[in-house]
Amino acid sequence: MSEWRECKLGDVTELVNGFAFKSDDFSNKGTPVVKIKNVASGKLLLSDVQYYPYEITDKLKPFVLRENDILVAMTGSHVHQPSSMVGRVTRYDRPFIALLNQRVGKIVSKEPDTLNENFIYYFLKQEDVTIDLATNAGGSANQANISSEQIRNFPIFLPPISEQRAIAGVLSSLDDKIDLLHRQNKTLEGMAEAVFRHFFVDNRKTTWRECIVSELADHEKTSIHPNRNPDTIFYHYSIPAFDETHMPVQELGALILSNKYKVIKNTILFSKLNPHRNKRIWLIPNSISINSICSTEFQVMCPKAEKYLFFLYGFINHPENYDEIAAGVGGTSGSHQRIDPEVIFKFKCFLPDDGTLTKYHEIVEPIFAKIHHNRQSIQTLIHQRDLLLPKLMSGEVRMGIKEGLL
Repeated sequence: MSEWRECKLGDVTELVNGFAFKSDDFSNKGTPVVKIKNVASGKLLLSDVQYYPYEITDKLKPFVLRENDILVAMTGSHVHQPSSMVGRVTRYDRPFIALLNQRVGKIVSKEPDTLNENFIYYFLKQEDVTIDLATNAGGSANQANISSEQIRNFPIFLPPISEQRAIAGVLSSLDDKIDLLHRQNKTLEGMAEAVFRHFFVDNRKTTWRECIVSELADHEKTSIHPNRNPDTIFYHYSIPAFDETHMPVQELGALILSNKYKVIKNTILFSKLNPHRNKRIWLIPNSISINSICSTEFQVMCPKAEKYLFFLYGFINHPENYDEIAAGVGGTSGSHQRIDPEVIFKFKCFLPDDGTLTKYHEIVEPIFAKIHHNRQSIQTLIHQRDLLLPKLMSGEVRMGIKEGLL
């Protein structure tokens, strides 16, 4: 590793802090503004975004984001939660420009001939780097802040540019596979929605009996206290887990401080938190791990018969039905509004005949099985990438110029 050089991030990159927009600057249309809440670990969340409606002036040009720009969250939590942890990193992955809000930093290479930006991105994505930044962050117990100086003074070992490209190429290939599976799942979800519309919207029969959701599904509310079993591994279906991978995370009971709901197979989780902003409906398959739990922000819908599972999921997931349910939010806090579970379970529904349910099930069951299989494959690829990442960045595993492992 004698050809690797030690330096500080500020020696080879420039950190651009976001612009301090005022609340009056925002609108419902215009140029999107990327805020702290839009930056997740390795993921950009633009489902809830505000816009700058005016022309971009010279004053704002330094804060313009373009595709593949590296973003770092300067504010967040001290707690090890990738979705909210200070120091988390992502890329701006959209083809249209956006603007950078305060407390989000943009990292730009000073040495394009000797520094590969993809290499810098993967270096910053390392869990140890994020934890180091979060551990040394200032601020209160509830909100951590890292300074520009902390980013600039962070140490880094840089291999030659050829090896940087090779390292970034291997990691990018894994991310490309992950992205392909995500896009495949979006296509499959669209297919499932189209099948539901064909069976139950376009060809709905007048003979089907009107009912409410609670006639087809029970509201499962079995409470679990994980911290009473501190050494047990739980499979936690949390809000961050849904947003990041659509797969549960494994956590020790000692680290889960609040009570949860028990999750059983062949159920549906419906998030009551801000449903008008974030649509979170989780279809739980027929094979899950023991000690599966979910956040109490999720309402557990347990179909009274297995034949109702996919129908109920399609029904509440259907845009017109979902929007009507989500409109029932309440609460005084604009950022944390919730829906009363009764709004979900007393929502008007209908009961198709068994023959139609059987035909529908035969078509969509393999679609949902493939979606779940893809999610498991995504988890495997993420694990491989995250295992390989620190080994490549430390030089424990070396890369040749032809992008081969040495």
